[in-house]
Amino acid sequence: MAHWKTHAPQRFQNLDDPTRFFTDLGQEAQGQISELARQIETTPASVLAKTASSEQTYLQDVARRMTALRIAEEVVMQQLAWVSDPSLPLDEAREEWEQTRPSDENLVTWAERMQDAPDLMPSTVDLEQKAKDWAVPTWFLEGLVEAEIPRQYLEEHQSLLAEAATIRFLREVR
Repeated sequence: MAHWKTHAPQRFQNLDDPTRFFTDLGQEAQGQISELARQIETTPASVLAKTASSEQTYLQDVARRMTALRIAEEVVMQQLAWVSDPSLPLDEAREEWEQTRPSDENLVTWAERMQDAPDLMPSTVDLEQKAKDWAVPTWFLEGLVEAEIPRQYLEEHQSLLAEAATIRFLREVR
């Protein structure tokens, strides 16, 4: 609520019942965070899932779960709570952004290039930067390169790409 009062005062003023709105928003965020954290923990290609083993210590398990939770919190809060007043209405700004944003097909092209020339595979730091730029987890990019058919892999992860597009859009309207 404090964030909206500061960064989106007009939107805050337009709320009929701010207490109810933010209570509902908090419950929605909590549910989405829990679900996304669970997905991150259990995604087979996830680095977090790879570290889970029967030999894992209690503290390692807690650290893995907390990392998944923090990632989920960042993604969900970016989508639901951290807003500002854009010069265009949000839906119009999103429509304009969708028309000019880089296509997800660029990721397919990149992955196919990496498959054709594995020695071009970026360093861990570069891969993490690409993941950050595209707002996707590094495991997604690694899985894309490892996939037999990158385009099919992309299609199988459309919900993740949709979330990533929303995150990138919100970065730009800030």
